[in-house]
Amino acid sequence: METLKRALRKSSPEKFRLLTELVETSIDGTRDIFVNRPLNMSQIHYIGFDMDYTLAIYNKRAIEELAFVKTLEKLVELRNYPEQILDLNYNDEAIIRGLLMDHQKGNLIKINRFKQVCRVLHGSIPLETNVYFNDKVDQSDPQRISSVDTLFSLPEAYLYTLLVDLVEAGQLTSRSYHEIYEDIRFCIDMTHRDGSLKSNILHDIAKYVYKDPHLSLTLDKFIESGKKLFLLTNSEFYYTDMIMEYLLDTDNLNYTSWRNYFEIVIVNARKPGFFKENTPFYEVDEKTHEETLFNENAFQADKIYSKGNYIAFESLIQAKGNEVLYIGDHIFGDVMRSDKDSNWRTVLVVQELEEELSKTEEVKEKLLRMRRLTNKWDKLHYELHIFSSQLNTLENLEFSLRELTPAESKALAKTREELEEGIRRCQKEMEKTETKIHTLRAEISAHYHPIWGPLFHDGDEISRFGDQVRDYASLYTSRVSNFFFYPIDRYYKSLRDIMPHDRWLELSN
Repeated sequence: METLKRALRKSSPEKFRLLTELVETSIDGTRDIFVNRPLNMSQIHYIGFDMDYTLAIYNKRAIEELAFVKTLEKLVELRNYPEQILDLNYNDEAIIRGLLMDHQKGNLIKINRFKQVCRVLHGSIPLETNVYFNDKVDQSDPQRISSVDTLFSLPEAYLYTLLVDLVEAGQLTSRSYHEIYEDIRFCIDMTHRDGSLKSNILHDIAKYVYKDPHLSLTLDKFIESGKKLFLLTNSEFYYTDMIMEYLLDTDNLNYTSWRNYFEIVIVNARKPGFFKENTPFYEVDEKTHEETLFNENAFQADKIYSKGNYIAFESLIQAKGNEVLYIGDHIFGDVMRSDKDSNWRTVLVVQELEEELSKTEEVKEKLLRMRRLTNKWDKLHYELHIFSSQLNTLENLEFSLRELTPAESKALAKTREELEEGIRRCQKEMEKTETKIHTLRAEISAHYHPIWGPLFHDGDEISRFGDQVRDYASLYTSRVSNFFFYPIDRYYKSLRDIMPHDRWLELSN
């Protein structure tokens, strides 16, 4: 082992330094890789990566506040909003992913996997869930409901709540809730299209992009294990080039450029269209950024490509869908469409996962106490049912018996009294237990988020976001570099999927 260390230190001192640092890093469960569906990495030949929020992890506060401010400026400039909105301040902790925006009613909504409404905000004012019929919301109308599914959409949702507050305060009365939504959507899209957002990021990349010190080692480990890597991003080449250079070019691992990590680089991919449409590939001139139609039979590592579609991609690399793994952060654009339309295996990067798991560890004792209280309530409810059934049987017996001796009447009366006392005791204990459960559940929820609660759950149910993560991603984790801690050809196996009648298996453990 020492000989190997000396050889590595001599041949690649930077790699030796990074490896030593990484091995000595204390890794807890927040950096785990979680399995929804079995995935045998030995059968994967190509591994693809999105860039934004996948390889490039943005500094949350900085990037969201920048998008918020630029959108405000465009609302004033392009949509004639009053200049007073420029004084609005951004709160990067106000919104979580997985919410729905009802731009007919001006509400933000959190729903669970059964589409039941769990929490509602009108602007910044909490509402009762019964503002929706049967506590459910119809997600099928895009003219009314939109999703807060990406990290890029958080400032958009928060700005919407602030402008709805202005409407209710009588300071923005000339626009409907839907018009406000459309205006925000137009302006935030414009900040992406006209380059105003990206130019600010490129002016000070270190401010907006977190450089994972172990990303290069992880990519290198994939390559040394025989995997072929490709980059598939919606960003333009000029932006991709500068961000990737910042992330990888300063790590001296015998790669002369970030480009050397990837067999194929595809920019401006227009996902999810890449997985649904038949757009051809184009080759990008690196100097002029002009695009020409690509008509070759194979990709070249020294070329940059744009647009395209997954069918042509698979044909060019001569690989089947289940031999391709794609890692991204966007449930709809990266994971759902690639899994549903192309049969590619998928990994979802959930940046919030590390904080969410840390908070779960912090409330672990409360969660265990909640389980004990819930079990106690269930037992009391069962006892109540038994007492009530026995009392009902006793009353039927009394009715059917015509004549009773004094002793029999006394015995029946005593039994009735005991059963009624048992019912009162159960009801009293259930009420006390319910109060404790309600208080404890509120404390646990507020520990995750004061308004929205945990990201992946609500109460005892999985949230809409948690349900999507579970349904569409083969694996999920908090960052790409977590793969370094696992064998590259690992067979990721999911937990046994049990049904309610199998619950005894869990209890026996």
